[in-house]
Amino acid sequence: MSILYRFSEEIQRSRIKLGMTQEQTAEALSISTRWFQYIEAGKRIPGSLLTLRIIALLEINGKDLKEKE
Repeated sequence: MSILYRFSEEIQRSRIKLGMTQEQTAEALSISTRWFQYIEAGKRIPGSLLTLRIIALLEINGKDLKEKE
């Protein structure tokens, strides 16, 4: 499983855990909902700054991206 796939899964899991919609998340990140949907689906790779903003907003821990054994 690729890191991009794990990251997109973790984005969705964390967003739902925080009770946020895709629209709310996109608004908080100052990006379009469509762009966020592409990122969450693993169809687009966000730049490094946006990646850091997503991690901070959704409280994603790097350990959560580690491949499960």
